[in-house]
Amino acid sequence: MLKSNDMKSYLLPVTMAVFVSLVLTSCIKEKFDEPPVNIPHVDFQANKTIAELKAMYSGGLDSIQDTIIIKGIVISSDEEGNIYKSLYIQDHTAGILIALDRTNLYTTFKPGQRVFVKCKGLYLGNYGGVTQLGYIYNNAIGRIPNAMIDNHIFRDSLPGPVPTPLSREITTITGNDICRLIRIDNVFFEETGVEFAPQSASATDRKLIDMNGNSIILRTSKYASFASSKTPKGRGSVIAILSSYNGTYQLYINSLKNLVNWDTTAQVPNNIIYETFTTAPSNWVTYSVSSNKNWVHDATYQCMSVNGYGGDAPSHDWLISPAINLTNTNSPVLTFRTWTRYTDNGTTKPLTVWISEDYPGTGNPTQANWTEITNVTLSPTNSQSWTNSGDIDLSAYIGKTIRIGFKYVSSGTGSNAASHWEVDEFKVKALSK
Repeated sequence: MLKSNDMKSYLLPVTMAVFVSLVLTSCIKEKFDEPPVNIPHVDFQANKTIAELKAMYSGGLDSIQDTIIIKGIVISSDEEGNIYKSLYIQDHTAGILIALDRTNLYTTFKPGQRVFVKCKGLYLGNYGGVTQLGYIYNNAIGRIPNAMIDNHIFRDSLPGPVPTPLSREITTITGNDICRLIRIDNVFFEETGVEFAPQSASATDRKLIDMNGNSIILRTSKYASFASSKTPKGRGSVIAILSSYNGTYQLYINSLKNLVNWDTTAQVPNNIIYETFTTAPSNWVTYSVSSNKNWVHDATYQCMSVNGYGGDAPSHDWLISPAINLTNTNSPVLTFRTWTRYTDNGTTKPLTVWISEDYPGTGNPTQANWTEITNVTLSPTNSQSWTNSGDIDLSAYIGKTIRIGFKYVSSGTGSNAASHWEVDEFKVKALSK
């Protein structure tokens, strides 16, 4: 028989064991079955590509009466507010904007989501030159009412990868790229350190420029979450949805993540001088050494033009740029374009291009020292086509101030003794130092 103290000694470990068992049991969570994943699936097939659907548009407002079904992958997101009540989808043939009267589309139609669209009962229309799918509103193309959306647009499977963007140069973009995801490499912002979209306007255009000086608009809504962010320095790539408004291409990004591989320390070209001759330039010199002909501004074609035909003597006429300061520059490059018509049988070089370090900006250019630029491409004789000069390296003149001169000559005064030449898009650019 256990004594009282012995009983206590016996009961204590038993009690502790029961307590520990209860504690451990209470710490084990019950295992519940995970809810099944609801994977959407359609039981019908597309019978037209997006390109075929868009080709049906005849102008105005087209009601779709046939049983047409398209499929595509979502490439847009309204999560950050730069896309509004719009769904962009694309297939292997084209892309299209679907106007929807619903917000927070990203919660249902994430980028990479495959969707099928039953088009019967919807409308094809045009806004700013872009064909879109929607519904009638005030006798024009508008958004598909919210109550109708789920009867026309169907998800199929879970979101997959976003389509690989089409690699494009600014100059190689075509109309078939509209409403598709594209990628443009090696571009920079014309203005850096400024807000993408100030609140003073509903949307703001910022120019992206490539290394050859070509530009395209990046358009941002003031409602974008990144509207107050500043445009970065340097250069990189942009992945964006291509749109257009009245013939001008525009890019829309879903978020700042679409600015990729951005090197804020990279050098970008600065235009030291860029003359398009939209108006008659007051700081260029025109000087006729002989004849009563000379370089003149052509307001119709917005260029500088010269033609010695019908002159009183063989022509010798100069068009000379303003002073170009190449101090604190890296890799300066000269480019321009030329156009010509008619053939001067008396000379093989009616137009030549020269550089001077000592022309003072006034007076007879033959009194200064000039060096001919020989590695230049000019418009072929009587071609009547604009021809780019190619990049002319001016690195030998870094640290100096120069002028560029276009020397025109004609061989006589009669027929076939003069040619017509035009110069435009004169530019000297260099990398920032």
